[in-house]
Amino acid sequence: DTPNTKFVLSIGTNVDATGGPCAISRHADARVRGYKRVQVEPHQSVTGACSAEWVPIRPKTDAAFMFALIHSMLHEHDRQCLDLPFLRDRSSSPYLVAPDGLFLRDPETAKPLVWDNKTKEAKPFDTAGIEPALEGSFPISNAISVDADDQRHLLQNVEAKTSFSKLVEHVASYTPDWAAKICDIPAETIRRIASEYLDNACVGETIDIEGTTMPYRPVSVTLGKSVNNGW
Repeated sequence: DTPNTKFVLSIGTNVDATGGPCAISRHADARVRGYKRVQVEPHQSVTGACSAEWVPIRPKTDAAFMFALIHSMLHEHDRQCLDLPFLRDRSSSPYLVAPDGLFLRDPETAKPLVWDNKTKEAKPFDTAGIEPALEGSFPISNAISVDADDQRHLLQNVEAKTSFSKLVEHVASYTPDWAAKICDIPAETIRRIASEYLDNACVGETIDIEGTTMPYRPVSVTLGKSVNNGW
């Protein structure tokens, strides 16, 4: 949505070569009003040349770069910089994870469980009126998990963490300093890009679209051949 976006992190998306005159015109108009596109790719494509910033990266190391961005956002920024209501209410982030690595589920409905901060109990994720916990570890007395073969496993008196907490733990070691040695992008550049992304996300703001009030999150990540092709 170039007309409304403020910041785009383009990882190998060569839109100025493939998007035609419309894409180029929209980008030019957006640049006039302050839009910024950061192009991350090994070679300087036409899109990289026309972007506000080109970040050269060692081929096929995009995953390290992106993991470091996530690390920075989760470990080096205040939680309030994130869109917490979206993570809590519109994603699987509150789902409880069993010790076997699968989602904990309600024994009757097999729906994923979340921890309700109001009742201090585990409830199916779509229970009306609940307040799901986004982070933490909680004691679960009776639940099931369902494996890839649809086999149900009874789990009693287990400790379960939210999916978001598992993500925070998972990316703890993927620091910008770690990634810099792999992808040849300086750690300070990775941290700056993560900060710019969050600064432009306008968390908490809304926009009116044809009479409907929607969250205003004018940032985007686009993935191109460098990420989508090959190993």
